[in-house]
Amino acid sequence: MRLRISLALFTVLAAIGVLAIGVGSAGATVVNRAPDPQTTNIPYLAWAGEEVKVVKCIGGPNDAVDVSALGSASNINALLAGKFRVEDWSGVDEVHSGPVFLNDQDGSVVGTYEQGRLCFSVHVTSQKPGLAVIKLAVSPNLLTLVPGLDPILKHQFLVIWMQDQAPVISEAAGANLGDPTGNGIFNPIPSPNGNYFGYGLIHVLVKGTFPLGLDFSGLGHPTVTLPDDWAWLAQHFAVDDSLTGSNFPGAAASRWDIHDDDAATEGHVASSFCTDLPAAAEAVDNCLGTPPGGDPDLGPFSNIYGGVYNAMGPFDPIRGFQTLLSDGKLDAGDAPMPALRVDVTIGAGSTVGTLDKADKSLIYSRDGLGSGKAHNLYAPFYKALIPAALPDDRPDTSGVAGAISNNFTGFLGFTGDPVYTTEQVAGIYDYWDTFTTSFSRGNNACKDVLGRPIPLPTGKTGVAVYTDEHGEAYVKFIPDSGIVLTPDSNGRCDIYGPAPVGHATISAVSVYPDQPVLWDQSSKTSNVLAKTVNFASSKVLNCIPKSTNEAYCVETVKDLWGNPVRGAQVEFSAQSFQGSEPVIGPDARVIPPYDTTGQGANTSTDRNFVDITTNGKGMAGIFVRSTTGSCIDVVSENVGTRNGGDGIFRSVDFNPTTGAACGTTTAPPGAPGGGSTGTSGGTSGSSGATAPVTVAAPVAVSSPVPTAASAPAATAKTMTLASARVVKIGTNRVLLVRVNGAAKTAKLHITMIGKVHGKVTRTSVTRTVATNKQVRVPNLKLAPSVRSVKVGLV
Repeated sequence: MRLRISLALFTVLAAIGVLAIGVGSAGATVVNRAPDPQTTNIPYLAWAGEEVKVVKCIGGPNDAVDVSALGSASNINALLAGKFRVEDWSGVDEVHSGPVFLNDQDGSVVGTYEQGRLCFSVHVTSQKPGLAVIKLAVSPNLLTLVPGLDPILKHQFLVIWMQDQAPVISEAAGANLGDPTGNGIFNPIPSPNGNYFGYGLIHVLVKGTFPLGLDFSGLGHPTVTLPDDWAWLAQHFAVDDSLTGSNFPGAAASRWDIHDDDAATEGHVASSFCTDLPAAAEAVDNCLGTPPGGDPDLGPFSNIYGGVYNAMGPFDPIRGFQTLLSDGKLDAGDAPMPALRVDVTIGAGSTVGTLDKADKSLIYSRDGLGSGKAHNLYAPFYKALIPAALPDDRPDTSGVAGAISNNFTGFLGFTGDPVYTTEQVAGIYDYWDTFTTSFSRGNNACKDVLGRPIPLPTGKTGVAVYTDEHGEAYVKFIPDSGIVLTPDSNGRCDIYGPAPVGHATISAVSVYPDQPVLWDQSSKTSNVLAKTVNFASSKVLNCIPKSTNEAYCVETVKDLWGNPVRGAQVEFSAQSFQGSEPVIGPDARVIPPYDTTGQGANTSTDRNFVDITTNGKGMAGIFVRSTTGSCIDVVSENVGTRNGGDGIFRSVDFNPTTGAACGTTTAPPGAPGGGSTGTSGGTSGSSGATAPVTVAAPVAVSSPVPTAASAPAATAKTMTLASARVVKIGTNRVLLVRVNGAAKTAKLHITMIGKVHGKVTRTSVTRTVATNKQVRVPNLKLAPSVRSVKVGLV
């Protein structure tokens, strides 16, 4: 494009001393580099309701015109005036009005001169989607002394407003992610420094549509979808001012190649400023590496014309030296998609998960670290102006514009302050920063084995994020930021067995980024992603033979990540169904696969209990001795989980004489019994059981030490106490027993042991029960303070 001023006009201007200008003079600056994007008609893209600042500048570094002689801005304002007009419109919903200008009723503007360029701009908006053809004509103004002079400069713009579509979200896959296959299932990742959960990535993709109606209906493409149809659009609309015969629609389609794609393909063409990795296609990456003290996010990045420095999106024809990332091919990746706000939310009823920022430079880097080493960063931009056009009179930027909003939200994080000194003030957006829309915090009404409240998911449960130039965004999913639990009637949440499984649903909705579009009230909600988090916590009690009539019982505790828990207080007790009381005590030793060395010292003053803390392997152990040949019930309770009642416990029934689990004839591999699971109102089962039984609380059962008063009568010798167990029925705890023998009834001596304000209490009663079947002991109330029950035959 060339600026021509008539000789007569030049004479008049010189006579009144307003202007001296040289056109194509020896002093003109011509830079041989990438073509100026202003010499073609690459469209401005916007969402419905947004305002667009369209700008035409002359005299830039790629222009043969030197306008430095124009002098001051006041001279320019007196000299030249611009007039913008909407020439054509494809939006079928606005046949009569079409787009409107915001900062001038009839599109009349004056020029602005800065940094060697003369620029004309106007702000235009449309509530409806469509393509507008807008013409700029620049004419002499001459202080309005000579009105009606012919235009001396013309420029045609294409501006497209789109209707946003519902986002499509998907689970990203990657070896470094918590769900590497992208199936939404998270398991702990083993690590020498401790197991952990990796984060997941939610991929967001948005598209926009606009109609080609009215005068454009003959193209046979009634609805254009971007970015998909970008190449088609270029092939039917692209023109250029070159002398290569491109003065018909679509002839200059290759000039709309303004971006790279998002593939990790490597290699560079001969015209790139990197030639160390020759290839037929241009990769567009930071092949030179980041200069010392530079920001890796800003490049420099290569292109087919050499490259760009200080790459700050979005694409802007006024800032081609910063934003032109041509890779040599025209495709959907070239569409300069405007930033769209997308709100991502964890759904109601989810029990796990929070959201956080995913950094684009990490995702689109070959080392996954976002470092500035050569050839590492690809698919820029990593930072962008949102909104794209600065809200002042400088001709620095063009595109989607913003101002301080009044009765609607406007652009998030944008202050409207024209003094751009920091990223926070300037509205420089680091992809993909998040803005919090909802937040979760707090604790469940239950405790873990260390006595700490178990946290609810803590963090962002809803975020807003802006898409990039490809209509893409990512959001992190943090799977292990907490969990929603329901305590039982004793205030316990047994997260230790079976380990809890968390579930979450994720959805997203697109939001017009600046102001609401009142006519478009259709649902813009995405598909739904499901997340599953498999925690690995456990609390296991195992007993193995140690010597004759003696066993080694070990509890192993692991946290939600599967790491051993150090310092968890475990209270052990042991009872037999008949005969003498078993002897128990702490046992710190190594009997593979168990190692309880380093466990805490016994702090209990009651011989019926052993209170010790787990070691660095999450283990605590005791010995159990009994010479009666009867079954022993060993119970381990985690003191830290007590919450106004008894804590979470496990129990194992076994015979220390034979080493066999009760109910079997041989000991199972590894440990006799493996441990029944005492839960917070859940189910438990001991080894060999065919059906689970609901356990009430850590109430252990054994026979009392015989005394003269309670020694079994002769008839008791023919009776056998086969089993005794406390279970929960409804909200009550009851004692179930089975006595085998010839008599129809048997008399039991029952001692209930508890702790009240730290002091041990004992209460004894006698009850009669039917024999040869499991029965509930009648008229027996087990108070909440009862910790163990001893049962013997009378």
